[in-house]
Amino acid sequence: MFGKNVYWAAVVSLLALSPVLLTGDDASPRDRLVGAWQPQDSGAKDAGVWTLAQKTGDVMHITYSVGDEKVLEFDCATTGKECRIKDSGKSATVSLWFNGNRLVALETRGPEVVKRRFAAADGDSLEVEMIPISPDGKTEKVVFHRIHK
Repeated sequence: MFGKNVYWAAVVSLLALSPVLLTGDDASPRDRLVGAWQPQDSGAKDAGVWTLAQKTGDVMHITYSVGDEKVLEFDCATTGKECRIKDSGKSATVSLWFNGNRLVALETRGPEVVKRRFAAADGDSLEVEMIPISPDGKTEKVVFHRIHK
């Protein structure tokens, strides 16, 4: 009788811990992306600061600033639904969704379409991949590091 109780207690404990054991990390992809990020290489093209914040539900608040100027600031759900935004003062739309551990942002501004993929490699680095869709262009990757405040 005692052996069965110990066996079942062990099984229940393992089942309760299985999500932690399988992921090895208790922070979700969204949690790892949240924060303010500046380029590791100060000479990076368009060296600005990305700030990603989680709002209620699936909504993310994203800001891109260069110096004291906020070039881009918007709230959008990560459900893939299109959101109307202003980018550098021009009307645009953006859609956000998660593809695995990457946050994907598809932005359309007039005839220009750009896909950005944000991926937190570890707790203190973020890779932003910019893929021009229209017009076609070269993919760029910039590595950012977390700004600790």
